[in-house]
Amino acid sequence: MKVAKKKPVLQHLNQVFSLNVDNRSSANHIPVLRQWRQWIWQTCKNSYKRANIAILLCDEEEARQFNHDFRHKDYATNVLSFALNEGEDMYLPDSAELHGDLIFCPQVIEKEAMAQHKPLIAHYAHLTVHGILHLMGYDHIDDDEAEIMEALEIRILHQLGYANPYAQDEY
Repeated sequence: MKVAKKKPVLQHLNQVFSLNVDNRSSANHIPVLRQWRQWIWQTCKNSYKRANIAILLCDEEEARQFNHDFRHKDYATNVLSFALNEGEDMYLPDSAELHGDLIFCPQVIEKEAMAQHKPLIAHYAHLTVHGILHLMGYDHIDDDEAEIMEALEIRILHQLGYANPYAQDEY
């Protein structure tokens, strides 16, 4: 009976949420598709009726090149976000669809998780939520924006069952 009840929900979710994951990295410990879907949909479901997201996982050299080409920073970073039609009025509240790409570097993510003494999967969840919020138009350039974005990250991660990723930064 439970499977029958879940099927219509899953069918509906597949109709409104498209996710493509391309793993070009050599990493072995990456989230499964179900986890990516859960993290992304939890982040954007209250603001968008539909989402079309592509995820690319790449090794450090390719991630460094993307960061250099698009942010003029010469190092591999954990996640990059590219919103479709970035800079246009796609962030209006009545926008029904979220489209964008996330690029992850598993090697950087693994190093950060170890250095910060965080479970790897929790760090992936945090960076996914963080990246999706960027696609939704949130940023952390100034302190006020950072406060808003971090509060959203903490709330969404709590809903997903993860600890506050900023807790170790608090005094």
